[in-house]
Amino acid sequence: MSNRKDLHINKSIRLWGRSIASLFFKRECICCRRELLAFETDICTSCLADLPLSFTWQDPSSGADKAFWGRVNTGKVTSLFLYKGPYKKLIYSIKYKGNHRLAVRLGKMLGERIAEETDIIVPVPLHPRKKRLRGYNQSELIAKGIAETLRVGNINPEIENKLLERRNFTRTQTQKDRADRWENVKNAFCINPKRAKALQMSQSERPIHILLVDDVLTTGATLDACATNLLEALDCTISIATLAYVP
Repeated sequence: MSNRKDLHINKSIRLWGRSIASLFFKRECICCRRELLAFETDICTSCLADLPLSFTWQDPSSGADKAFWGRVNTGKVTSLFLYKGPYKKLIYSIKYKGNHRLAVRLGKMLGERIAEETDIIVPVPLHPRKKRLRGYNQSELIAKGIAETLRVGNINPEIENKLLERRNFTRTQTQKDRADRWENVKNAFCINPKRAKALQMSQSERPIHILLVDDVLTTGATLDACATNLLEALDCTISIATLAYVP
C-alpha cells in the first residue's frame, strides 16, 4: 500500500514540476510541435494515438519478415511503427538529440508486442569511437525498455552488450542506397569468443534465443550482418525487434 502511495506522490510531483517548467520553457510535441500539456511527455496524446503502428507482430509474413527471407534464418521480426512522416522525428530525437527517456518509453511499447521467449537481448553495437562521440548507444536504450516490459511478464532476459562487437568504424547508413548499405556493413561486426563460449556453456541444453535490437529496419543489411555472426558462433535462434520499419 505504501509503495502505491509513494508512486502516486512521485507522479504528482513530476506533473507539478512540468507545470512549473512550462511557465519558463516551452515544451513541444516532437511530431507536431504543439505545446505539450503537463501530463504529456515528448509526444502529445493525439500524435501518440495516431502512431502508425506496423502490426508486424500480427502478421507472420510481414514486409519486415520478408526483408530477411533467403538471406539469414531469423524468427519473428517485430517493429513498433512505420518510419514515415512526422514520426521520423522520434527516431531523430533518440539518435541525435540524446532523448534517452523516449528511447526507453518506446522500447517498453515495443516489448508489449514481443511474444517470443527470450534468453538474451543483443543491441546492435556501435563502434567504440562512435559511441564515445555520441555518448550512448540508442539500441541499448531501446533494449532496456524492452527488457523492463518483458520482465513484467515473467520473462527475465539479460541485455548482452559484450557478445557482439563492431570492429569497423562505418559511416552512417542514412544517405546510402541499398547496395551501399550492404557493402558498408559486410565485415563490420565480430563475435567476442570468450563471451560466446560462456553463454553457450550456460545454455548447453537447448539453443539460446536471442532478441536482436536496432532502431530502424530499412534494408536489413546491418541486422543481417549481426545475425549471421551470431548464428555462426552460437547454437541459437534469433528474433529481431526495431522501433521503426521502412515499408
